Amino acid sequence: VDLPKPLRTVPSVPAISTYTVNNVEANFAMSKNLSPTKQHRLLRYEEDYRQLKKELLQVGHVLQGSVTTRWIECGNASCRCHDGPQSRHGPYYQWSWKHQGKTVSRYLNAEQADLCKQWIANHRELETIVKRMRNLSVRIAGLYDIRHK
Repeated sequence: VDLPKPLRTVPSVPAISTYTVNNVEANFAMSKNLSPTKQHRLLRYEEDYRQLKKELLQVGHVLQGSVTTRWIECGNASCRCHDGPQSRHGPYYQWSWKHQGKTVSRYLNAEQADLCKQWIANHRELETIVKRMRNLSVRIAGLYDIRHK
């Protein structure tokens, strides 16, 4: 029976087993090796990260895509809707999003459209917060000389 080879340990890099993903106040074994300036930055970054987590809790339901309002001409040549844009049928609300690489759409009533617009705005807010969290995490990694690029 072939057993897996034991992992090599690098003596110059302390283990970071005390770090947990959900604990922003991670107790890195390396943190005591940071300069006072980096320790101060780390505390500030951790506070910023905690604030971002609080902001995440405020985000409501999320949907991807967009909601459009359409005014449509029908197929009846004698209908008033052919008199100009102000005479078209509508408004019709349409929610569109990508699913497995294809655009999918659903027609909505006015109340549903308002709800979807809010949830789409929530999704954009979520993406903004997550992007800020990623950027902050890269800065924190930089304090430990972990380079992103």
